Amino acid sequence: MADTQTLQGTAAPTDPTQQRGRTDVADRVAERIATHAAAEVPGSVRTGSGSGSAGGSSTADQARKAVGGAVDSVLGRSLPNVDCTRAGDRVRVHVHVAAVWPTPAAELATAVRDHVRGQLNRLGGYTVDACDVTVDRYVLPEHDTGRRVL
Repeated sequence: MADTQTLQGTAAPTDPTQQRGRTDVADRVAERIATHAAAEVPGSVRTGSGSGSAGGSSTADQARKAVGGAVDSVLGRSLPNVDCTRAGDRVRVHVHVAAVWPTPAAELATAVRDHVRGQLNRLGGYTVDACDVTVDRYVLPEHDTGRRVL
């Protein structure tokens, strides 16, 4: 038979906060939350590896996009790209995005900043001390053929 004993002199904690653990979120998680949030904003576009479909494009265009995306990914030029500094539950973020032409840079930067701050707070429980946004480049919309009437 199993021997069961109770420890004398030790009382179970009555305060629930003494029983709960602590969740510690890695720095990389904050970067991923911010990257995903920046890509969700209308007018922002992913560039580099896995930047979207090449539907309707020729085989040569698809190959060029695949090679360009792989090079951008290796060189760290995929956008959105996030630099994150974290201290406890406080975070500072610098977000680099690409914009679809003709989205105004100032409006896009404001929308990205607000959305990234909200998502970091909601999903990670972070207090965002600073969120800087840089629009690094513009890209033409997918449906743009590049042809112009003069």
